[in-house]
Amino acid sequence: MAKSRSSIGIQSGKLGDVVYYTRFGKEFVRRKAETFNDCKSEAQLRQRALFKAMQKTASLYGSALQRGLTKYAHSQGHTEANEFSRLNKDCFAYVDGKVTVDYSALQLACGPIPPVSFVTCHADGHHIELSFEADLAYDGAHPDDIVHIYVVSPQAEVCMLIISVERQMEHVVFDLPDLGNEVVSARNIPFYLYAIVESSNTASIPTLSADEKKAKKLHRNISRRVSNSIFISVITVE
Repeated sequence: MAKSRSSIGIQSGKLGDVVYYTRFGKEFVRRKAETFNDCKSEAQLRQRALFKAMQKTASLYGSALQRGLTKYAHSQGHTEANEFSRLNKDCFAYVDGKVTVDYSALQLACGPIPPVSFVTCHADGHHIELSFEADLAYDGAHPDDIVHIYVVSPQAEVCMLIISVERQMEHVVFDLPDLGNEVVSARNIPFYLYAIVESSNTASIPTLSADEKKAKKLHRNISRRVSNSIFISVITVE
C-alpha cells in the first residue's frame, strides 16, 4: 500500500504497477519489475560479477567520492556508489569469468571547477614529486582553489587523501603510505594517483565518517564545488 503524504501526493509505496519513493528529499516514480528469473545464465553471472565489482570499487574509493560525487549524485537522486557505477560502467570488463578494472579511466568527481593539468610525475621509491599547470586563464579558476591528491592501492584496499595544496603552488611533494604489511610489500603493488580540485570556500568542509553519514542522510557535503577527477599516474614500488 502506498503511504500518502497529503491529500494530493504519495510519498512512498506501490500503486498498481507503479512504485513511488523518496530519496534525498525528492520524489521519484518507477514501474515495478514484472518478472525476475534467478537462473545462472552467462548473462546473469556476468551482470552480477560486474555489479559486485563496481560496488566493491565504489566502497574502496568512498572518501574520494564523498568529496567528488556527492553534490552531483544527489542532484540526480542517486547515492554516490550508484552514480559511480553509472559513470564508470565502461571501465569494468568481464572476460573468462573474471572482472578487470581500468583504474586509469575511473571518474571520481563531477563538477564545474576547472581542473589542473599535471605535466611531470617523478618517483624515487616512496618519494613522489608532481608538477601541474594552474590553468588560471579559465573562467572559474582561482589561485587559492585546493588541489587534493589521492593515493589508491586496490590490492591493499587503501584510499587515502595524501596531501592538499593551493592551485597556485603548481608543485606537490609527498611520500606514498607505508602499507606495513610484509605480504603486500613482498609484491610489486601499484599505487594510483588522482586529483580533485575544490573551490577554496568549500574545501574546509570535512569528509563525513560513516556514523556522521547515518546521522545526516540529507546533508552529506552537499555544498562542495569541485572539478572532474584527474588521473595522474600509476606508480609501482618494488
